[in-house]
Amino acid sequence: MSPTPRRADLRAQFAKWGLHPKTQGKRPTCSVFAVTAALEFAVAQRHEAGCVLSEEYLNWASNEAIGEFEDGGFFSDLWTGFQKHGICEEPLAPYAEAFDPEWLPSRVARGDGKLRRDAGYELAWIKEWNVTTGLTDDELAAILDTLASGNPVCAGLRWPIKAEYDGTTLRMCGASEVFDGHSVLLVGYNLEPSEGCDGVIVFKDSGSGGRYASMPIEYARAYTNDAAVISD
Repeated sequence: MSPTPRRADLRAQFAKWGLHPKTQGKRPTCSVFAVTAALEFAVAQRHEAGCVLSEEYLNWASNEAIGEFEDGGFFSDLWTGFQKHGICEEPLAPYAEAFDPEWLPSRVARGDGKLRRDAGYELAWIKEWNVTTGLTDDELAAILDTLASGNPVCAGLRWPIKAEYDGTTLRMCGASEVFDGHSVLLVGYNLEPSEGCDGVIVFKDSGSGGRYASMPIEYARAYTNDAAVISD
């Protein structure tokens, strides 16, 4: 087996396909944005063209599939929603500033969503949800290998109660300083030591207004609750 490359970065591919960071606003929908961004990448890989997809629709699909009507959800529930209803293009179900539990997608949106539901996309777990553990060496290696192979990774993490950054790099903090949690899409890494840490993982973040940032690899190792990859 060849060694893991020292760096990988999918941001240029997202940019080529017009898949820029989006913001969740004040809603607790970070996991919805992470899964949607992963689906956007998988669709773009298959068709060699970007297609902006709807977080609002996926949020509804998850709620309808599991019989709950709350804003946001776990990766597993969102995937259950995708398997039942798919996901439509964003213009057919624009993201709303506030959650409306009575909102329903149009017939056209549902038809468009089912096209992707039936297109054969798959989700594979690198780590199933466990808030009491971080990543094993094998799980961390699997994340890096997945990124190096050209696929982003959905990650749910315990997050700083008060997030602080050195430039665009999230600062490491202790276990008493984190809560459960926040979800992002991992899109790259750099294993070269810098800025006081032994390498970083780059992520697409719908929080903080929507942007790219990075975290120390040791942060990901300590605080990742779950991780999954969506592929075509």
